[in-house]
Order: sequence, then structure tokens, then C-alpha cells
Amino acid sequence: MKRTIRAVGAAVVLATSAACTAARSPAATPAAAGPPSQAVVVTSGSELPAGAGKTILDTACTTCHGLNEVTKFGGFYNRQQWRDIVVTMVEYGAPVKMPDVDVLADYLNAQLGRRN
Repeated sequence: MKRTIRAVGAAVVLATSAACTAARSPAATPAAAGPPSQAVVVTSGSELPAGAGKTILDTACTTCHGLNEVTKFGGFYNRQQWRDIVVTMVEYGAPVKMPDVDVLADYLNAQLGRRN
């Protein structure tokens, strides 16, 4: 399971790495297969509520890619998967301090996490 999550994180890193050099688009691009029926659909980062997690998201994640690269995965990941992705991003250089990893993972899960 951990390898699968790491592989998903690595895929996200590869996908978002291309976004570092590409122009940022203000709206999210829907996932190819479409979100699950219980998905949280957020079309832009401006729709996310304020909070410590949003501040981290705005300052750390957008140093490399647009918020649409995060919000397009709304409804696909649970809290542990979001945390694994954040940790992977930190390993690839995202400027998130270790105490903020859980804050960001909690925020991403609350706003964009999979709903059962």
C-alpha cells in the first residue's frame, strides 16, 4: 500500500514538475476519468476557505505549480494519501516545514478529501 501511495505521489510530482515551467491556468483541469461520485469539486484555489492550511498551500505549493494542480484531485485522496503526497513534495523541495506537514494534510483532507 505504501509503495502504491509513493507511486501516486511520484506521479503527482512528475505531473506537477511540468507545471513549474508552464503557464499557470486559473481554473482546475478535471481528472481524465472524472471525479468519483462523492468527490468534492473545487474549480479554483480561491474557493478554498481561509486558514493555516490555506496559507501553507498558497505559499508552499504555488512556488512550483498553480493551485489547480492540487484542486483537480479533490475527492480522490483520503487524509493519509494527502499526507504522503505532501511528504513526497517536501522530499522534492517543497518549502513546507515538518510541523506544517500535518496542518496541510488535515486542510487538504478537510477541503478536498475523499468522502465516503
